Formats: sequence, structure tokens, C-alpha cells
Amino acid sequence: MAALTLGLGAAAAPAQAETPAVYYSWRRLAVVPADCLIQARTALNNQRLFNIQTVDNSVSGQTETATAVMVCLEQGLENSTLMVVVSSLDDGAAIALRDALKERL
Repeated sequence: MAALTLGLGAAAAPAQAETPAVYYSWRRLAVVPADCLIQARTALNNQRLFNIQTVDNSVSGQTETATAVMVCLEQGLENSTLMVVVSSLDDGAAIALRDALKERL
């Protein structure tokens, strides 16, 4: 009976997972949001991200170790604010990807 109870208790234990690091940055671009999205997608392609998807005002993609999302927000007639968000279990990879994406814009 003890073995059965231990087995059931182990099955009911919640799964443990590491919390990924999230790094972000933003910058103002002198372009309309549609052009901001084009620049964001190009930056993701230049860094060889895969599974790149555009949804509404954001573009996202992945590397083997990180996920990046770039969001374009309208700021007046000819300006956009671009937010770059990178998440990874590997802090160094996340920071390096964020900085590389910022340099491409």
C-alpha cells in the first residue's frame, strides 16, 4: 500500500520548470508601422531566426535557444515605436540576440 501511495503522490506533484529570462529594448523609428514591420521582419531574417510570423502589429521568430517578438506601435503620422522583446533560458543568448536585433534597425 505504501508503494501505491508514493506512486500516486509523485504523479500529482506539479512539474517544475526554469523561468526564462526576458530582455527588452525599444526605439523610435521615423517610419509608419507598416514599414516598421518590414524592418523588424528583415532584422529577424538577418539573424537567421526561424518560424517567423507576422500578426497584426508584431513579428516573432525563434532561434534554437531564444524567442524574439518585435512590436510596432504608431506614434503620430510618420513615426513608430519599436519594442524588441527576447526570452531565453540562456541569459547570454537572449542579450546577444536583443543587441544584434537592435543593431539591424
